[in-house]
Amino acid sequence: MMRWILINFLLMLTPMVWGQDAVAIAKDIGKVEWTKDDIQAVFLGERSTWPNGRGVVVVLPSSKSDSFEKTAQWAFETDGFEYQKYWLSQVFQGRANPPIYLEDEDAVMDFVENHPGSIGLLHQVQAPAELRLSLR
Repeated sequence: MMRWILINFLLMLTPMVWGQDAVAIAKDIGKVEWTKDDIQAVFLGERSTWPNGRGVVVVLPSSKSDSFEKTAQWAFETDGFEYQKYWLSQVFQGRANPPIYLEDEDAVMDFVENHPGSIGLLHQVQAPAELRLSLR
C-alpha cells in the first residue's frame, strides 16, 4: 500500500519537474500568432522582426544563472556553452544582432516590461499575463 502511495505521489510531481515548458514574454508587439517553432527561430537568431516590422531584441539570462541551461536546451537542444558559441557565430557572421544577457529571469522580465519589442524566455519566474505570448 505504501509503495502505491509513493508511486502516485511521484507521478503527481512529474509534471512539475519535467512537464513545465518555457514561457515566452514580450510587450507591445502587436498581434502575433506564432508557433513554438517561430519563437525558437527568434531564440536562434533566425527571425529578427515582429509581424509589425519592429526589430526583435532577444534577452537571455546570464550563463551564470540557473535558467540559462534550460533556455539553451529549449531553444537549441544543447548545453549553455554550445548555445553561447552558436550565438557568437551568428553575430560574427552578421546573421543576427547579439542578445542582451542579464543577471537572471527577474532581470529579463524587467527588461522586457520596459523595452517594447524585446523578447525573453522564463522557466522559473511567473510571467504576468500581459507579457505572455500566446502560441497557435
